[in-house]
Amino acid sequence: MKFETSLLAEAPLVPVVYARVLSRLACQNGPQRRRMLAECHLDEALLDNPEAYISVRDFFRLAASCERWDQQDALAVRYGLELDLSVHGLQAFSLLNTHNRGELTWKAVQFLNARTPLMGLQLASQGEHAMIRLQDIWPLGRWRDFIAQAYLGSMCRVASSMTRCHRVHMQQRDTHLLPVYEKLFGCEVRLGEPHDGLVVSRPPRRAGARDEERCDHKPQSEAALRIVARIRQRIEQAPGRECTLDRVAESLGSTNRTISRHLKDAGMQFSDLRNEVRTRLARQYLSEGKISIADIAERLGYSDQASFTKAFRNWTGTSPGRIRRQEARK
Repeated sequence: MKFETSLLAEAPLVPVVYARVLSRLACQNGPQRRRMLAECHLDEALLDNPEAYISVRDFFRLAASCERWDQQDALAVRYGLELDLSVHGLQAFSLLNTHNRGELTWKAVQFLNARTPLMGLQLASQGEHAMIRLQDIWPLGRWRDFIAQAYLGSMCRVASSMTRCHRVHMQQRDTHLLPVYEKLFGCEVRLGEPHDGLVVSRPPRRAGARDEERCDHKPQSEAALRIVARIRQRIEQAPGRECTLDRVAESLGSTNRTISRHLKDAGMQFSDLRNEVRTRLARQYLSEGKISIADIAERLGYSDQASFTKAFRNWTGTSPGRIRRQEARK
């Protein structure tokens, strides 16, 4: 059965930020972008809502429209390169600030799997290098190459902040686009390969780890993915002080042990998911400039502004005040 016709295609699994980035990349002109979105039955108000999700089917419909409106080559790769850690909501700066940089690539692979579950990722050591390889999970049909190339672009963007990207492997054989791909990726690109993947400098081996250590993660069942999506929605609906594992589990008619198990299967923890949502909402409130930092702290469940500032600095590596000043200068 094709993925587009499966029940999973209707599940609200795609954070709206991915749609927003894609639509603005493909069409810079505001009125034209609104017409493009109208073709997909989407509107800018939805795309500007940091709490919203769209279905996979809606995302594919948007991608088709963007391909028609875009005027440049390699839209999927360019799109992927726009998807840095902050877009993925991966607690980017807390990762980058860790002292054990040898763990970063492994953690990034796990986070990307949990955040974007349309393809699987596998990281395997290969001597002095490591290969991050894409694995097909769903029958994506005509969208397989688009999604793979977007993954490669994002993987290159994310990995380049942690290690050196040496080479990109692509299954497709459009040789006339090779110079475009190499310019975009900034490294050697090999077409017609058996797998899509990225070759990076191998992180230092952890003590006791084997040379053939692998980091594999695949989404679980359709039901598990739906449950994780529902957990995320509950957090986004009430990210404040009442947003505890017990309260979310109760609202879903489940137990904290069951919820924790589903999140673990997706490579996540409840606290990570909650921090991801709070980070995204905090950035949204700060950029809008309509409420004070103290009120933002209250909305997100912090007893005072100082506690929120400390948490925000841990998430992003900077202060709320600095973000607000930067947004005010735009």
